[in-house]
Amino acid sequence: MGQNERPPRALVLFAVAGILIICNAVVVGVAATWFPWIFPTLPGSENNSAVPFTTITIVGLVCGVLALLGTLLLYYKPVNTKVIGMVIIGFSIPSVLTGGGFIIGFILGIIGGVKALRWKSETRKTTKMVV
Repeated sequence: MGQNERPPRALVLFAVAGILIICNAVVVGVAATWFPWIFPTLPGSENNSAVPFTTITIVGLVCGVLALLGTLLLYYKPVNTKVIGMVIIGFSIPSVLTGGGFIIGFILGIIGGVKALRWKSETRKTTKMVV
């Protein structure tokens, strides 16, 4: 499969979004562990309990790792660009709970997902023109 058969902009946007989401989740986890006074007390938690922030950190890490796995999947299986684009959008949305990769990661994930949904390979373009 040639270089032209992959959506290059979507790949870059997905990779950057996944890295930013992971970095944001790590920052939230570190801050919740070592600097709990930074965060306001959550409703229903006792004196800044670390449990909600641990859960939020885990959600962010999972979303970021799955976004990066989606990037690899798109690189190696570019035939499924529409499905992978929808999956990346689906993992970018819950990342907002952790800060969305400093919000930029969330936005890049959505834009990359839309680019993957709208991308057409060169073989599809030439096939349609010949027919």
